Amino acid sequence: MSTNKLNLLEYLQSQRSRRNFLQSCVMGMAGLMLPKSLVGNPSAKFYKDSGDHLLGRVTRTGQMLFKQPDAESKALVKLSMDDLLRITGRRINENESSPNRVWYQISGKGFVHSRYIQPVHNHENKTNTRIPENGCLGEITVPFVDAFRQMDKNSPLIYRLYYASTYWVVGREEDGLGIVWYKLLDDRHYNHFYVPAVSLRLVPASELFPISPKVPREEKRIEVDLGAQTMKAYEDDNVVYKARISSGVRTREGGFSTPTGYYRTTRKRPCRHMAYPSDETYTGFDLPGVPWVSYFTSNGVAFHGAYWHNDFGVPHSHGCINLTPEAAKWVYLWTTPAVPPKEYIYSDNHGTRVIIY
Repeated sequence: MSTNKLNLLEYLQSQRSRRNFLQSCVMGMAGLMLPKSLVGNPSAKFYKDSGDHLLGRVTRTGQMLFKQPDAESKALVKLSMDDLLRITGRRINENESSPNRVWYQISGKGFVHSRYIQPVHNHENKTNTRIPENGCLGEITVPFVDAFRQMDKNSPLIYRLYYASTYWVVGREEDGLGIVWYKLLDDRHYNHFYVPAVSLRLVPASELFPISPKVPREEKRIEVDLGAQTMKAYEDDNVVYKARISSGVRTREGGFSTPTGYYRTTRKRPCRHMAYPSDETYTGFDLPGVPWVSYFTSNGVAFHGAYWHNDFGVPHSHGCINLTPEAAKWVYLWTTPAVPPKEYIYSDNHGTRVIIY
């Protein structure tokens, strides 16, 4: 078996020339490049201290709260990105032609369609932790947290990080007030930013053990049905997991269709900063901390988690296969190659078979 393992230090060294160039031009531009929707304080509608109650984060401005779980009913409130809603129920719309019929009841005040409502919790974490020499994986456990250039909320705001997104933690530091911060790797610009440590949990190695490791490699496969927007994982001829997906969006101009054919999951990363520039035809994106990435083409098409929408069953992506973060994590742990917990990027030419049709 041909295996190529890169630890974090080796990987960053290989990017040194790129990093030096980016540091000279990106540091001053980072704030200008931020989408305005990621900056500022959101209004929190219908949300109070939630305890363990399920919350909904609005992922796109313009969503409406309706009187009933039906877009034809009375519109009550227009919602803004990062509003936090307390989810008190779930309803299925009677329109059977819709690929996503799920609506959330909000604090007994009305209903909002689930497509752009990310289900979240608000869990803070202990900070008496230790970071391994080569770093470790961390996961955001609050609805969102702002990331800064330095351990100071008055320093430049770099990104807003969202629930269920993942990052490679490279350091733990305390500021002059005794507040603990984590230093996170930005694997797009090859620099760092900081978040308060309470907002992020360190993922234990025991949570990263492979699923079904004794099943022979050739008995595992994933089949993706683009028409049905579903994926199924097989062990021999037995379905062991299935989930709704969001594949590439097709447009008259060509769009970003997910490629059909036969592939293998040959490269994996537990987190990745993904970006695509805007042009006259398409809207770009800038998404730090995309979780549980399992690549199956050489040009970067992958299974991965999505925290920016909740409309699975409907195409949304630029070619990749979007899954809920939970489903993407299952795929990441079940497929081969099995990634050691201490590895930030890992590849193997003999991964799990993927069939897309």
